[in-house]
Amino acid sequence: MRTEKHWSNGPPPPPPAEAAKDKTQPLGGWGTDLQKRFTGAVLVAVIITGLMLIAGTGFLRNRPISDTGVVEADTLWAAMLLGSAPIIWGIEQLKLGRDDNGFRTRGLPSLLLVSTVLAAVFQALLMLTWPLVADESVPRQGALAQYHNDPIAFGLVAVFVIALYAWTTVASLGFIGKWLPTSAIGSVGWIIIAGVGIWQAFVIFENPATVGSFWLWAGIALLGLVLIPVIAAVRVQDRRPQNMFS
Repeated sequence: MRTEKHWSNGPPPPPPAEAAKDKTQPLGGWGTDLQKRFTGAVLVAVIITGLMLIAGTGFLRNRPISDTGVVEADTLWAAMLLGSAPIIWGIEQLKLGRDDNGFRTRGLPSLLLVSTVLAAVFQALLMLTWPLVADESVPRQGALAQYHNDPIAFGLVAVFVIALYAWTTVASLGFIGKWLPTSAIGSVGWIIIAGVGIWQAFVIFENPATVGSFWLWAGIALLGLVLIPVIAAVRVQDRRPQNMFS
């Protein structure tokens, strides 16, 4: 039986149905990706700062219309917010709809380094409002209460925030490419960072800031910042050679 490629009196038949593509989001330029990452960081920082400020008013409750479910603006609540912020930001940067999962090939090391620093600095600056609404149970000499008027407390919390964001970005590099084991490592890394972040934030907020603690977290933050461009450059080599800071 002879088959026809076209209808005899009309347009050609529609092509066979194709499987829907799961990678539909367009790839942006370096500046576009930086803008999106920083916008996400601003959104996260504003939301968690808003939750801290609302808790300070006494109107934030974990049970609706309840006098016993009031969320206090104490060190535990502040630690939970701060420990969660970089993880939420990291998850938001993962773009599964893009072929590169949100991690471009060219200029990735510089993109991640710049966006991480900007995100952490913005978060640290917004946190200057946190001591103003902190609960009365917050230790008066703790780093949280002294964050806005003590240089050592400010420096300690700031480098701690940078460390959290830097190591979150390091863990996020596991999602480059399609290799499932590294993605699992990235997910586990996020969970560990969130747990350690909440724990250490509580310890820092509850106790007076010390120079020794500042230098410890400054070293951890610096190590994370150094690893970001190094690991990013290594991870993209299997996709396309690039100038490390192009």
